[in-house]
Amino acid sequence: TMAGTVSGLPAWASVLGIYAVQVALSYIVPSGSGQAALALPILIPLADMVGVTRQTSVLAYQFGDGFSNILTPTQGYFMAALALAKIPFAAWARFVFPLQSIWLAAGGALLLIAHAIGWS
Repeated sequence: TMAGTVSGLPAWASVLGIYAVQVALSYIVPSGSGQAALALPILIPLADMVGVTRQTSVLAYQFGDGFSNILTPTQGYFMAALALAKIPFAAWARFVFPLQSIWLAAGGALLLIAHAIGWS
């Protein structure tokens, strides 16, 4: 279970783990509401168990969903826009990867700050 996996970790590492799960899940479930319905009923109680505030867990969901939207090949409208612009996905991915990396790192840093100040 997820709880058993993260129970021995420090809370700050659990925050980053929740964020990583959200980022990965956003590539599988591109719908923000679908992702919320799938993940939050699991991640909110998990956050309670490992000492992460609920608001920080929801922020991890928001960052994971939001930052991935410019690089999610499973979103129909995104792929249609690339096709209309005649931009191959591989070229787009190479172009946006540096920005995506910055956003993901900034999201992780902001989540650690939210956890450190006990944001709720």
